[in-house]
Amino acid sequence: MKSLFSKFRKNSDEEPAPAAAAAPEQKKPSRGLTIRVLVMPLLLTSLITLVVVAALVYLQFSLVGLERRDAITHAETDRLAAVLAGRLRGYTDVIAAAGRAPAVVAALKAGDQTALDEHVARLRVLFPSVLRIRFIARGDDRLDENAVPPLSYACLELARTAEAGQEPPVEAHLYGTKVQHVDLLRPVVGDKEIVGSLLVTLDVAVLREWLRPLLNGGGGYVELRQGTGDKHLMLAALGDAGLQATPATYAAPVAGTAWSLVYWAPGSVATVSTAEQVGLLTVFGVALVVLIVAFVLFTTLAGRIVRGDLVAVVKQAVEMWSGRRQHNFDVKLAESLEVLNALEQHLATQQPRAVHPDAARAAAMQQQEQGIIVDEPPEGDDMPSSLMFMAQDAVQVEELGALATRLGGGKPDDKSK
Repeated sequence: MKSLFSKFRKNSDEEPAPAAAAAPEQKKPSRGLTIRVLVMPLLLTSLITLVVVAALVYLQFSLVGLERRDAITHAETDRLAAVLAGRLRGYTDVIAAAGRAPAVVAALKAGDQTALDEHVARLRVLFPSVLRIRFIARGDDRLDENAVPPLSYACLELARTAEAGQEPPVEAHLYGTKVQHVDLLRPVVGDKEIVGSLLVTLDVAVLREWLRPLLNGGGGYVELRQGTGDKHLMLAALGDAGLQATPATYAAPVAGTAWSLVYWAPGSVATVSTAEQVGLLTVFGVALVVLIVAFVLFTTLAGRIVRGDLVAVVKQAVEMWSGRRQHNFDVKLAESLEVLNALEQHLATQQPRAVHPDAARAAAMQQQEQGIIVDEPPEGDDMPSSLMFMAQDAVQVEELGALATRLGGGKPDDKSK
């Protein structure tokens, strides 16, 4: 407050009062609330809102990234399944072409086993990892359990499908046993009818070799399954098995087979890319810095304005109280202007009423009290507010004769001034 009232002492015409005795040391009062403390909840609310918005935006980015990752995974799974189906199609096309050869058709019709064995020997060269090549005559339903691998009911069912004019799927049979194998079967077609089937049996291990070039060093994890749902058989798998921590979301069917292919993308395929993360952090980081700087500047400016208005309000209130009128108020805040206007209206209603002498009443009093002479100034002249401030010759006292004789016995013509 010393700095507040020091501005008023320069404009005061009064002499400085004598220095008072040193007051006993008092405990320094607490500083109290400040503009910065009052605005702090607003800053905290803004910061919390900013953090929540940043989290929601990041979550949205993550969801979009997950959708994009799923789309990439689905597209890659379809691609791998198409590549594998194309490779199998090459095998089945060779088998189908061999089944359409006139020599093969004639040998199978005639039941010439020697000629058929010759054709089998030539076909073995075309199929790596082949276990057995067998011709099955139309309608033949005999099992061969002594062969390795055996001719089972599953194999005969494929032959019946081919004889019905349908393309039998590529399947794995007796999986999980010592004689597990993969069967590829195509019909032997004569001029007018199907005369039998050509069955090529491969080792199950060849499936893993077929999967190896699919990943092509790009990482990830792939599984080849037979069947659907929880009852599927996993025929082959390759890649980083640790990626199975996330459940498979998509299984692409392999055309021409009873299989499906499941693929997990490598962990490097992030839901939110590095560039997106940097951009997001940059935007909200700049927003956070701007918010804090704006808070500091606002509180500093508001504090200066409030302090300036307080000084102006106190100064102008003192001037109004001393009777000096204000034409305008040098304040910036509307609240400060309201306070000064209210103070001005209050002081206007509390002004003392002027005293106007009544000449008629003074004349009546003079007639009633003949010993007292009251000199009334002309109407309109201001009366002094106090006898202490009247001029030295403004007061006259006269003693009249009769009244003086009764009071003191002096001479009638004695006068004193």
